Amino acid sequence: MTCKNKLVILSSFLILFGGCASGAPVSQTPSTGVVVVKQSGGTGLLTGECQDKQYIISKADHIVEGIVERVESKWNEDRSAIFTHTDLLIERHVKGSPFAENSLQIVTPGGTVGNITQAVEDQPIFHVGKRVRIYFQEIDGEFRIVCACLGVEER
Repeated sequence: MTCKNKLVILSSFLILFGGCASGAPVSQTPSTGVVVVKQSGGTGLLTGECQDKQYIISKADHIVEGIVERVESKWNEDRSAIFTHTDLLIERHVKGSPFAENSLQIVTPGGTVGNITQAVEDQPIFHVGKRVRIYFQEIDGEFRIVCACLGVEER
């Protein structure tokens, strides 16, 4: 299923759930050195430029390729929103300086915990064992995927 198809399917859920709630961790965790990438909800595809791969490449401060090792959805601390935590083993740095660790954690709003699903538009969906290329940028010390789900490619 393409990113555009996901948007059509998920847009009806947004009426029920609204946007994404705050509470996802961001940037580099000092104690572990693990880079945490936070994906913002909804705004990435509003920019027409996001349809152009060269735009995504030029906006990205970092481009990495790797394999998805773990995907886990869980409630935030006050149980007001669900976030999915995806661990990525970096196999190759295509653009940008390598990180101290060869892994990323990507936190996206939405997911399923038990029998409750919170769907959020424009979010990439990761699957364990899949190889991906991710385009992300650093803004004010926070890492964000460029152009939402269009900034993630399965390899």
